[in-house]
Amino acid sequence: MQDKKCIVFNWKLATGLAVVRSVSDAIYFLHMLLQFRLAYVAPESRVVGAGDLVDEPKKIAVHYLRGYFLLDFFVVLPLPQVIILAIIPRSFGLSTTADDAKNYLRVIILLQYVPRIIRFVPLLGGRQSATGFIFESAWANFVINLLMFVLAGHVVGSCWYLFGLQRVNQCLQNACSVSNISSCKVFRDCGLNFDIGGQNEQISQQWVNEPASTACFDTGNDTNFQYGIYQQAVLLATKHSAVTRYVYSLFWGFQQISTLAGNLIPSYFEGEVLFTMAIVGLGLLLFALLIGNMQNFLQALGSRKLEMQLRRRDVEQWMSHRRLPEDLRRRVRHAERFTWAATQGVNEEELLSNLPEDIQRDIRRHFFRFLNKVRLFTLMDWPILDAICDKN
Repeated sequence: MQDKKCIVFNWKLATGLAVVRSVSDAIYFLHMLLQFRLAYVAPESRVVGAGDLVDEPKKIAVHYLRGYFLLDFFVVLPLPQVIILAIIPRSFGLSTTADDAKNYLRVIILLQYVPRIIRFVPLLGGRQSATGFIFESAWANFVINLLMFVLAGHVVGSCWYLFGLQRVNQCLQNACSVSNISSCKVFRDCGLNFDIGGQNEQISQQWVNEPASTACFDTGNDTNFQYGIYQQAVLLATKHSAVTRYVYSLFWGFQQISTLAGNLIPSYFEGEVLFTMAIVGLGLLLFALLIGNMQNFLQALGSRKLEMQLRRRDVEQWMSHRRLPEDLRRRVRHAERFTWAATQGVNEEELLSNLPEDIQRDIRRHFFRFLNKVRLFTLMDWPILDAICDKN
């Protein structure tokens, strides 16, 4: 609050976010339950290239308990909700300080956010699961990487706003230490309810009019306390709309990742310089990831067309080398176009030969299902029909 020269903790917004976090944890808990029934490929079977699929419930449960269960269990613990709704109000009551609440939440959220990233990052590389690649479609890969870019902007913008509030708090602490106002620590923190009381009203007014505390909300370059890249965050903290604060922070994070923090000039504060360096490194990493996936996406869209063009070129070169007459060449081109339109360039015989026998038999039955409409074939047994299908 700029008018009171203090930092206030928005409890209504924190409670709403705790509810949203509870829904997210419930979905993650369902994901954990799914892991106890999700088959996996035995690691020892990959040595010989076989890849045996383990589908026994007991072995699946033991494999998950020995793997990422503890990490997932720590992630799904409702620690932020407990701190917001139980620990802080009961421990401090109405005297809860915004500093304590912010520090508790920051530590817990960061500790739980890192394991979430560890579990999420392998999905971006298209890690192979027991049933194939998680994101097989080129469109799915493109969308998931674009959402990753937006998520990174959300994280960077949120950290920028949080670190900006920390710098404001540090400035108010410095102003309190150099001022002669008694109990100024009470006035620089609005807490849960900003209610000074009668006898402290005069002291509170002295703190509001104190030049050192007023300078903390002055983002000019001629002030003693330099905010560096957090100048806009200081001005943004004075806005009452939570939507405005979040949207601008998201925009700031997205902008800095896109420009690799090219327009940022940090102050000499070490943490600010390291944060700027982290933005540059994250931007480079995401750009390399996004550009690589964009290239794969574009290649996937035009791969069939390119394959068709190469096939036609090879056919033309072969006919020219063999000196086929024009009439025969026209018939070959027509046959190639018909074959490509029917199979889309897929070699069905080679594809079927690599499949198990039972799947090949079922596919042939599907291809020749019209035989059931002929009365003669309806009187035959399946082995005879399978033999007829194999000869065609």
